[in-house]
Amino acid sequence: MKILIGGGNGFIGQRLTRHLLFHGHEVVILDRNESRLSMQGLQSFKADLLRPELFEKRWFQGVDAVINLSGKNIFSLWTTKNRRAIRESRITANKNLVSFISALERKPKAFISASAVGYYGDRGDMTLTEQTSHGNGFLAEVCVAWEAEARKAEQSGLRSVQVRTAPVLERSGGMLAQVLKSFDFGLSFLFGSGTNWFSWIHMEDIVNAYRFVIEHESISGPVNASSPHPVRFRDFMNLLRQYRKALPIPIPAFVLKMVLQETADVVLFSQRMHPEKLLKAGFRFLYPTLGDALKEIFSQK
Repeated sequence: MKILIGGGNGFIGQRLTRHLLFHGHEVVILDRNESRLSMQGLQSFKADLLRPELFEKRWFQGVDAVINLSGKNIFSLWTTKNRRAIRESRITANKNLVSFISALERKPKAFISASAVGYYGDRGDMTLTEQTSHGNGFLAEVCVAWEAEARKAEQSGLRSVQVRTAPVLERSGGMLAQVLKSFDFGLSFLFGSGTNWFSWIHMEDIVNAYRFVIEHESISGPVNASSPHPVRFRDFMNLLRQYRKALPIPIPAFVLKMVLQETADVVLFSQRMHPEKLLKAGFRFLYPTLGDALKEIFSQK
Protein backbone atom coordinates (compact mmCIF):
# COMPACT_ATOMS: atom_id res chain seq x y z
CA MET A 1 0.00 0.00 0.00
CA LYS A 2 0.98 3.61 -0.46
CA ILE A 3 0.46 5.61 2.72
CA LEU A 4 0.66 9.38 3.19
CA ILE A 5 1.60 10.68 6.64
CA GLY A 6 0.87 14.26 7.67
CA GLY A 7 3.41 15.28 10.30
CA GLY A 8 5.65 12.41 9.23
CA ASN A 9 8.80 14.00 10.64
CA GLY A 10 7.46 14.14 14.19
CA PHE A 11 8.06 11.99 17.27
CA ILE A 12 5.78 9.14 16.18
CA GLY A 13 5.89 9.91 12.46
CA GLN A 14 9.55 9.07 11.94
CA ARG A 15 9.25 5.72 13.68
CA LEU A 16 6.01 4.92 11.87
CA THR A 17 7.59 5.77 8.52
CA ARG A 18 10.49 3.37 9.10
CA HIS A 19 8.07 0.71 10.35
CA LEU A 20 5.80 0.91 7.31
CA LEU A 21 8.71 0.89 4.87
CA PHE A 22 10.19 -2.16 6.63
CA HIS A 23 6.86 -3.95 6.17
CA GLY A 24 6.82 -3.29 2.43
CA HIS A 25 4.60 -0.20 2.18
CA GLU A 26 5.41 2.99 0.27
CA VAL A 27 5.29 6.21 2.30
CA VAL A 28 4.72 9.87 1.42
CA ILE A 29 5.56 12.42 4.14
CA LEU A 30 3.97 15.86 4.35
CA ASP A 31 5.66 18.08 6.93
CA ARG A 32 6.73 21.67 7.47
CA ASN A 33 10.32 20.53 7.87
CA GLU A 34 12.62 18.75 5.46
CA SER A 35 12.63 15.00 6.06
CA ARG A 36 15.70 13.63 7.79
CA LEU A 37 14.99 10.23 6.29
CA SER A 38 16.21 8.98 2.93
CA MET A 39 15.01 5.47 2.19
CA GLN A 40 13.79 3.44 -0.75
CA GLY A 41 10.04 3.75 -1.17
CA LEU A 42 9.87 7.13 0.59
CA GLN A 43 8.77 10.48 -0.84
CA SER A 44 8.79 13.67 1.19
CA PHE A 45 7.29 17.09 0.54
CA LYS A 46 7.44 20.32 2.54
CA ALA A 47 3.85 21.25 3.29
CA ASP A 48 1.96 23.46 5.71
CA LEU A 49 -1.31 21.68 6.51
CA LEU A 50 -2.82 25.03 7.47
CA ARG A 51 -2.29 26.34 3.91
CA PRO A 52 -4.61 24.18 1.78
CA GLU A 53 -4.32 26.60 -1.14
CA LEU A 54 -0.76 25.29 -1.55
CA PHE A 55 -1.68 21.58 -1.53
CA GLU A 56 -0.79 19.64 -4.68
CA LYS A 57 -2.70 16.69 -6.18
CA ARG A 58 0.55 14.90 -7.02
CA TRP A 59 1.22 14.38 -3.31
CA PHE A 60 -1.84 12.11 -3.14
CA GLN A 61 -1.32 10.26 -6.43
CA GLY A 62 -1.77 6.52 -5.88
CA VAL A 63 -2.20 6.94 -2.11
CA ASP A 64 -4.34 4.24 -0.46
CA ALA A 65 -4.49 5.65 3.08
CA VAL A 66 -3.82 8.98 4.76
CA ILE A 67 -2.60 9.22 8.36
CA ASN A 68 -2.59 12.63 10.01
CA LEU A 69 -0.26 12.86 13.03
CA SER A 70 0.25 16.61 12.97
CA GLY A 71 -0.28 18.56 16.16
CA LYS A 72 1.52 21.06 18.35
CA ASN A 73 3.06 19.60 21.50
CA ILE A 74 0.63 19.90 24.43
CA PHE A 75 3.50 19.99 26.96
CA SER A 76 3.57 23.77 26.98
CA LEU A 77 1.80 26.47 28.95
CA TRP A 78 -1.68 26.87 27.49
CA THR A 79 -1.57 30.56 26.72
CA THR A 80 -4.18 31.98 24.35
CA LYS A 81 -1.66 31.72 21.53
CA ASN A 82 -0.71 28.12 22.34
CA ARG A 83 -4.35 27.06 22.72
CA ARG A 84 -5.07 28.39 19.24
CA ALA A 85 -2.02 26.58 17.83
CA ILE A 86 -2.98 23.32 19.55
CA ARG A 87 -6.48 23.53 18.08
CA GLU A 88 -5.51 24.61 14.57
CA SER A 89 -2.67 22.11 14.20
CA ARG A 90 -5.16 19.31 14.83
CA ILE A 91 -8.70 20.38 13.95
CA THR A 92 -7.98 22.73 11.06
CA ALA A 93 -5.31 20.39 9.63
CA ASN A 94 -7.83 17.53 9.54
CA LYS A 95 -10.46 19.79 7.99
CA ASN A 96 -8.06 20.91 5.26
CA LEU A 97 -6.88 17.40 4.42
CA VAL A 98 -10.36 15.88 4.33
CA SER A 99 -11.69 18.72 2.20
CA PHE A 100 -8.85 18.38 -0.32
CA ILE A 101 -9.08 14.59 -0.46
CA SER A 102 -12.85 14.72 -0.99
CA ALA A 103 -12.32 16.67 -4.22
CA LEU A 104 -9.85 14.19 -5.70
CA GLU A 105 -10.96 11.99 -8.60
CA ARG A 106 -9.15 9.00 -7.12
CA LYS A 107 -9.54 9.09 -3.37
CA PRO A 108 -7.65 7.11 -0.73
CA LYS A 109 -9.63 4.33 0.92
CA ALA A 110 -8.97 5.42 4.50
CA PHE A 111 -8.37 8.53 6.57
CA ILE A 112 -6.72 7.75 9.89
CA SER A 113 -6.34 10.58 12.37
CA ALA A 114 -4.48 10.77 15.62
CA SER A 115 -6.55 11.63 18.67
CA ALA A 116 -5.70 11.37 22.36
CA VAL A 117 -6.60 9.98 25.76
CA GLY A 118 -7.53 13.57 26.60
CA TYR A 119 -10.87 12.85 24.91
CA TYR A 120 -12.07 11.25 28.15
CA GLY A 121 -11.19 14.06 30.56
CA ASP A 122 -10.73 13.26 34.27
CA ARG A 123 -12.63 10.02 34.98
CA GLY A 124 -11.27 8.65 38.27
CA ASP A 125 -11.32 4.83 38.44
CA MET A 126 -13.71 4.35 35.50
CA THR A 127 -12.51 1.95 32.81
CA LEU A 128 -12.61 3.87 29.53
CA THR A 129 -13.48 2.02 26.33
CA GLU A 130 -14.24 3.41 22.90
CA GLN A 131 -17.93 3.49 23.90
CA THR A 132 -17.32 5.85 26.85
CA SER A 133 -18.58 9.41 26.39
CA HIS A 134 -16.18 12.32 26.13
CA GLY A 135 -15.13 14.23 29.23
CA ASN A 136 -14.71 17.90 30.04
CA GLY A 137 -11.83 20.35 29.77
CA PHE A 138 -9.74 21.92 27.04
CA LEU A 139 -8.15 18.70 25.76
CA ALA A 140 -11.49 16.89 25.64
CA GLU A 141 -13.01 19.75 23.64
CA VAL A 142 -10.08 19.67 21.21
CA CYS A 143 -10.31 15.89 20.77
CA VAL A 144 -14.06 15.98 20.12
CA ALA A 145 -13.65 18.58 17.35
CA TRP A 146 -10.49 16.85 16.04
CA GLU A 147 -12.33 13.55 15.63
CA ALA A 148 -15.42 15.21 14.16
CA GLU A 149 -13.37 16.62 11.27
CA ALA A 150 -11.78 13.21 10.69
CA ARG A 151 -15.19 11.51 10.52
CA LYS A 152 -16.29 13.85 7.73
CA ALA A 153 -14.12 11.72 5.43
CA GLU A 154 -16.89 9.11 5.64
CA GLN A 155 -19.14 11.45 3.65
CA SER A 156 -16.83 10.87 0.66
CA GLY A 157 -16.78 7.11 1.10
CA LEU A 158 -13.54 6.80 3.06
CA ARG A 159 -13.10 4.60 6.10
CA SER A 160 -12.30 6.85 9.05
CA VAL A 161 -10.35 5.82 12.16
CA GLN A 162 -9.49 8.02 15.14
CA VAL A 163 -6.56 6.66 17.16
CA ARG A 164 -6.99 7.83 20.75
CA THR A 165 -3.38 7.66 21.83
CA ALA A 166 -2.07 7.41 25.38
CA PRO A 167 1.34 8.96 26.21
CA VAL A 168 3.89 7.15 24.07
CA LEU A 169 6.92 5.87 25.96
CA GLU A 170 10.28 6.26 24.23
CA ARG A 171 13.49 7.68 25.69
CA SER A 172 14.21 10.16 22.92
CA GLY A 173 11.01 12.16 23.15
CA GLY A 174 7.45 12.52 24.33
CA MET A 175 6.35 12.47 27.95
CA LEU A 176 9.10 10.14 29.15
CA ALA A 177 11.84 12.47 27.92
CA GLN A 178 10.12 15.36 29.73
CA VAL A 179 9.83 13.41 32.98
CA LEU A 180 13.44 12.24 32.84
CA LYS A 181 14.81 15.79 32.65
CA SER A 182 14.49 16.18 36.43
CA PHE A 183 16.15 12.78 36.93
CA ASP A 184 19.32 14.28 35.44
CA PHE A 185 19.46 16.44 38.58
CA GLY A 186 18.70 13.53 40.89
CA LEU A 187 15.06 14.53 41.42
CA SER A 188 11.74 12.93 40.49
CA PHE A 189 8.49 14.83 40.88
CA LEU A 190 5.25 13.21 42.01
CA PHE A 191 2.35 15.37 40.88
CA GLY A 192 -0.63 15.46 43.22
CA SER A 193 -1.45 12.30 45.16
CA GLY A 194 -0.14 10.01 42.43
CA THR A 195 -3.24 7.83 42.72
CA ASN A 196 -4.54 8.97 39.32
CA TRP A 197 -4.56 6.33 36.60
CA PHE A 198 -1.84 6.71 33.96
CA SER A 199 -2.48 5.14 30.55
CA TRP A 200 0.55 4.63 28.33
CA ILE A 201 1.83 2.74 25.26
CA HIS A 202 5.29 1.69 24.07
CA MET A 203 6.50 3.27 20.83
CA GLU A 204 6.72 -0.08 19.03
CA ASP A 205 3.14 -0.89 19.98
CA ILE A 206 1.75 2.43 18.72
CA VAL A 207 3.41 2.07 15.31
CA ASN A 208 2.20 -1.54 15.14
CA ALA A 209 -1.29 -0.32 16.03
CA TYR A 210 -1.30 2.18 13.17
CA ARG A 211 -0.25 -0.50 10.69
CA PHE A 212 -2.88 -2.83 12.16
CA VAL A 213 -5.76 -0.39 11.62
CA ILE A 214 -4.52 0.37 8.10
CA GLU A 215 -4.41 -3.30 7.14
CA HIS A 216 -7.65 -4.34 8.89
CA GLU A 217 -10.39 -2.72 6.88
CA SER A 218 -13.08 -3.87 9.31
CA ILE A 219 -11.84 -1.34 11.90
CA SER A 220 -13.39 2.11 11.88
CA GLY A 221 -14.28 4.88 14.31
CA PRO A 222 -12.41 5.54 17.56
CA VAL A 223 -9.67 3.15 18.65
CA ASN A 224 -8.01 3.26 22.07
CA ALA A 225 -4.24 2.95 21.60
CA SER A 226 -2.91 2.17 25.05
CA SER A 227 -1.48 -0.72 26.99
CA PRO A 228 -4.13 -3.07 28.43
CA HIS A 229 -2.45 -2.52 31.81
CA PRO A 230 -2.54 1.16 32.90
CA VAL A 231 -0.94 1.98 36.26
CA ARG A 232 -1.27 4.54 39.02
CA PHE A 233 1.02 7.50 38.33
CA ARG A 234 2.96 6.92 41.56
CA ASP A 235 3.68 3.33 40.43
CA PHE A 236 4.94 4.67 37.11
CA MET A 237 7.39 6.93 38.95
CA ASN A 238 8.43 4.14 41.33
CA LEU A 239 9.26 1.87 38.40
CA LEU A 240 11.24 4.65 36.71
CA ARG A 241 13.37 5.03 39.83
CA GLN A 242 14.44 1.41 39.48
CA TYR A 243 16.32 2.45 36.34
CA ARG A 244 17.28 6.03 37.22
CA LYS A 245 17.93 6.82 40.87
CA ALA A 246 16.35 10.06 42.02
CA LEU A 247 14.92 11.63 45.15
CA PRO A 248 11.09 11.70 45.03
CA ILE A 249 9.70 15.21 45.51
CA PRO A 250 5.91 15.51 46.00
CA ILE A 251 4.22 18.53 44.42
CA PRO A 252 0.68 19.10 45.73
CA ALA A 253 -2.01 19.43 43.09
CA PHE A 254 -2.99 22.95 44.23
CA VAL A 255 0.62 24.15 43.77
CA LEU A 256 0.78 22.67 40.28
CA LYS A 257 -2.52 24.32 39.35
CA MET A 258 -1.32 27.67 40.66
CA VAL A 259 1.80 27.49 38.51
CA LEU A 260 0.50 25.77 35.36
CA GLN A 261 -3.22 26.54 35.63
CA GLU A 262 -5.25 24.29 33.29
CA THR A 263 -2.09 22.82 31.75
CA ALA A 264 -1.75 20.81 35.00
CA ASP A 265 -4.58 18.61 33.67
CA VAL A 266 -2.00 16.74 31.56
CA VAL A 267 -0.43 15.13 34.64
CA LEU A 268 -3.27 15.30 37.18
CA PHE A 269 -6.19 13.77 35.25
CA SER A 270 -7.01 10.13 35.95
CA GLN A 271 -7.58 8.12 32.76
CA ARG A 272 -7.87 4.33 32.90
CA MET A 273 -8.08 3.56 29.20
CA HIS A 274 -8.71 0.04 27.86
CA PRO A 275 -7.90 -0.90 24.21
CA GLU A 276 -11.06 -2.93 23.76
CA LYS A 277 -11.38 -2.60 19.99
CA LEU A 278 -7.76 -3.54 19.25
CA LEU A 279 -7.87 -6.58 21.52
CA LYS A 280 -11.15 -7.83 20.05
CA ALA A 281 -9.65 -7.49 16.55
CA GLY A 282 -6.71 -9.70 17.56
CA PHE A 283 -3.98 -7.10 18.09
CA ARG A 284 -1.09 -8.36 20.23
CA PHE A 285 0.96 -5.97 22.33
CA LEU A 286 4.72 -6.50 22.32
CA TYR A 287 5.00 -4.64 25.64
CA PRO A 288 1.72 -5.08 27.53
CA THR A 289 3.06 -4.25 31.00
CA LEU A 290 5.00 -1.22 32.17
CA GLY A 291 7.77 -3.45 33.49
CA ASP A 292 8.23 -4.98 30.03
CA ALA A 293 8.20 -1.57 28.37
CA LEU A 294 10.71 0.12 30.67
CA LYS A 295 13.04 -2.88 30.60
CA GLU A 296 13.23 -2.62 26.81
CA ILE A 297 13.48 1.17 26.78
CA PHE A 298 16.35 1.32 29.29
CA SER A 299 18.20 -1.54 27.61
CA GLN A 300 18.70 0.68 24.56
CA LYS A 301 22.23 1.99 24.10
